[in-house]
Amino acid sequence: MLQVLYESEGRPQVFNLSKPEASIGRSNENDIVLNDFSVSRRHAYLRRENGAWVIYDNQSTNGVRVNDKLVPKSPVADGDQAVIGTFLLRFREEAEVPKEKRVVDSTSTCIRPIAEFNLDFGLEKSPELQPESTDHRKRAVLDLAYKNKVFEILVQVAKTLISAADVETVLQTVMDLIFEYLPVDRGFLLLEEGGTLQLRLSRLKGKQRITSDGSLPYSRTIVDMVVRQKVAVLTSDAQTDERFEAGMSIRMQQIRSAMCAPLWSRDSVIGVIHVDSPLHVGTFTEKDLDLLTALSNFAAVAIERARLHEHVEEEKRIRGRLERYHSPQVIEEIIAGSQAGGSLKKARTKDVTIMFADLVGFTTWSEKMPAEDLAALLTRFFTLASDAVFSREGTIDKFIGDAVMAFFGAPIDQPDHAARAVSAALKIRAGVEEWNRERASRQEAPIEVRIALNTGEAIVGEVGSERRVDYTVLGNAVNVAARMEEFVASSGDICIGPATFEAIKTRYRVAQMGHFALKGLSAQVPMYKVIDAFSPEDSLVAPAAGQRKKA
Repeated sequence: MLQVLYESEGRPQVFNLSKPEASIGRSNENDIVLNDFSVSRRHAYLRRENGAWVIYDNQSTNGVRVNDKLVPKSPVADGDQAVIGTFLLRFREEAEVPKEKRVVDSTSTCIRPIAEFNLDFGLEKSPELQPESTDHRKRAVLDLAYKNKVFEILVQVAKTLISAADVETVLQTVMDLIFEYLPVDRGFLLLEEGGTLQLRLSRLKGKQRITSDGSLPYSRTIVDMVVRQKVAVLTSDAQTDERFEAGMSIRMQQIRSAMCAPLWSRDSVIGVIHVDSPLHVGTFTEKDLDLLTALSNFAAVAIERARLHEHVEEEKRIRGRLERYHSPQVIEEIIAGSQAGGSLKKARTKDVTIMFADLVGFTTWSEKMPAEDLAALLTRFFTLASDAVFSREGTIDKFIGDAVMAFFGAPIDQPDHAARAVSAALKIRAGVEEWNRERASRQEAPIEVRIALNTGEAIVGEVGSERRVDYTVLGNAVNVAARMEEFVASSGDICIGPATFEAIKTRYRVAQMGHFALKGLSAQVPMYKVIDAFSPEDSLVAPAAGQRKKA
């Protein structure tokens, strides 16, 4: 395998050309990152063609020099050198060693590309099938025996991980498995959160958690290599490896033997697992690295599955809470607008229209009717009122005895909330009239309802204690609406306040009821009652503000 050797920020770097193409440039998106302004963002790239490697200048500002010659493209091989900006890149052919003869001694480091692991363990189909020699078949038999052992372990791992429903349980289970199957002294699990890797779990042998003094308890140098190059790394002595000599955490934490593998699912790296032994050199073998790599892949899939499960459960929880207050359409809009967090918008001041709809004479009925019949009557009324409110995308606040309290204009902004409230009130009144025709056919007494609407500023949001919260509306506008329903509205009335009247007067026919003094209002104010809509469309949908329509 051809390697690219170079220095970055005073540290020696080695990049293995394990893929058919590798990009070079200043941008962090490149495979080989040369962080200097003498290098273009996407300066050059290496491509394997007909069994050889070719370097191409990608229309860079300063060009590419190969063996002291400025070239648009050139083949490169063992011993060649290229200059890109201020960087010298040397090419070296790494000697291929049969897998069964690979020995990890006290000073060696093994870097295993994920692509190679995928091919070896059948996670990806090999692009070429070469004739097998007798020696190759013998090695394949040995490899198969080892892979079968790994597979047996991973079957148990899969059974364990698939039963874990939440992310935290998955992380704890992964760490348990690492300490069960690998000779590690310390383990660290990091997950990508908000664009950066965050340490989620750390453990010492014996299931003790690691207490940190603020310094990184793992090697950031090794972790960065694993994430950037998508490789698994094994070092038998990080203290003596020139690749890691600039790593401060390696020296401070006295890291000797270490392994690190990416948590990858498909092409995405979502985190890493880093294990080490601070005291011993040569603790791990390449088989240990393969097992850690395989376990990391299973862990990544389990984490993604647990995250999806948590997301679905959280959405169910949000939906369950919202169904008490909102129509299905509003619920979908709220969930789509707040994917994370699981809570409604915080309490804030909004201009809304409040509705109170109350059954007239309920106290008298409750003294005469059996409890079952009374409950059935209330259920029918509450269902009728809720359907009307939801049809105009309003919010049910609560049921108070025989009354329904609702509001319009929150949590979804509705500039026409007053018109929506009037339309819902008309629908409640029409529903009660239809209900009374049914009751008359059974010689039952008619049901009477009175409704009051008031528009104004109110505090809207989740209010309550640590144990129980309700999505509600509070403020003087609410109190005034309640008093309008109790002291102003009569049977069959839809009583509205001055602000509601100003918002809907071009859409609905109204009549003035007179001036009233109500607690919460500084002076007597005119009250109105809604007769009907100027047109059938206004009674169904609250349109955009327009000119007054003639009857």
